[in-house]
Amino acid sequence: MVKEYIKQYMNKFRPYKEGTWCYEDGILMNALYTLYQKTNNQEYLDFVIRYYDEMISENGIIKNYSLEEYNIDNIAPGIALFEVYQETKKEKYLLAIEELFKQLEKHPRTNEGNYWHKQRYPFQVWLDGIYMGQVFLRKYALLTGNPEILEDISAQLRNIRKYLFNKDLELYLHAYDEKKVMQWADKVTGRSPNVWSRSVGWLAMALVEMLDIKYDDEIHIMFKEMIKGIDPYKQDGMWLQIVDRPDVEGNYHETSGTMMLCYSYLKGMRLGLLKRYFYQDEFGYHLGGICQVAGLDNQRRDGSIAYYLSEKIKNDEVKGVAPFILAYSEII
Repeated sequence: MVKEYIKQYMNKFRPYKEGTWCYEDGILMNALYTLYQKTNNQEYLDFVIRYYDEMISENGIIKNYSLEEYNIDNIAPGIALFEVYQETKKEKYLLAIEELFKQLEKHPRTNEGNYWHKQRYPFQVWLDGIYMGQVFLRKYALLTGNPEILEDISAQLRNIRKYLFNKDLELYLHAYDEKKVMQWADKVTGRSPNVWSRSVGWLAMALVEMLDIKYDDEIHIMFKEMIKGIDPYKQDGMWLQIVDRPDVEGNYHETSGTMMLCYSYLKGMRLGLLKRYFYQDEFGYHLGGICQVAGLDNQRRDGSIAYYLSEKIKNDEVKGVAPFILAYSEII
């Protein structure tokens, strides 16, 4: 059934933003390449290569990508490029990798050295961005043999632990604003107020994938602490949209964060459950219960519980499907 769902999803695939370079397509390519590695099913590799061939010209120019936008999300589609380059030896993929690294070389940072989430979100650091930027950066450090990059990653992770880990809850909050000016930012700590399941999932995936790329004691300790903290909040094998608030009316079991955490359990500790919200109707198989989007950038997107519970819930959304495929690949 899972294989049929993945095949169905691939057959119906359309680029998330009409051909613009974006993280949503990137995480799917990473998931499908990972599945190819576990199954040797050429169909998965061919799918990934077709996508990148369409998005990257022969001289390495990335379609509809702007370095000057300084959007950390735009680094994530490069995560799978390292392996695709090794598979194909196409120079254009290496050129694209170098172009993405140029963004990180110039990407604006907080005063303590962390990448801004986006240029239009100055001095803000989101858990999402750790996956988007640091997994690519760790692969690049290994490709080039640059230990200074590895230390940069470690320093940024220390700041994540310092500013976003709530020791009382043993959970990570979604984001912090170094300047403490955003409407969601605590005026003393700069933290956003709530624990969003997918943001925690992004961080868990980032840590476990970085450990797989190159083992590091400090990251290992951070990962184990995170898993220990998140585990008691699991309900019926899933985590809630607002992880620590089962008392809130309308809070629900959210699929994408759950799949990210299940994948991280399976990959890092060989634990986790895949349950519920996977169903069949007359149109085929579906993965439901996925928060379509959430962010922290305007008056409505204020980091409140009411905000996170107000965002649209969507079936078959790629931010749930990609980690679902990754979790399935670990079971294989």
